[in-house]
Amino acid sequence: MSGNAGRYESSGDVRRFRITHPFHPLRGHELEIHNLVTVGGVPLVCYITDASTLVSIPVSWTSPRSVDDFERVSGGRSPWRIDDLVALRGIIDAHLESSATHDRE
Repeated sequence: MSGNAGRYESSGDVRRFRITHPFHPLRGHELEIHNLVTVGGVPLVCYITDASTLVSIPVSWTSPRSVDDFERVSGGRSPWRIDDLVALRGIIDAHLESSATHDRE
């Protein structure tokens, strides 16, 4: 299988993960990790399909994801983090201010 464009073979130590995202079609399946990478600040887990194609999905959709203090304390009851909400409010305020300035011109 090696040598085919777009096809990869797994090598090195075998580590496994489970897809945990509730809407992913492979939810619950356990797969071998080919590689862990970060693209655009998003950590991804890469795996090889049965068709020898390299696929990547966000680590946050899988079992290897790290659970931070917020998730541990909230127990998954809240998807909204205070820091994210404050940042969103800043974006909205800046947009409203820009719109108001544009309307006055």
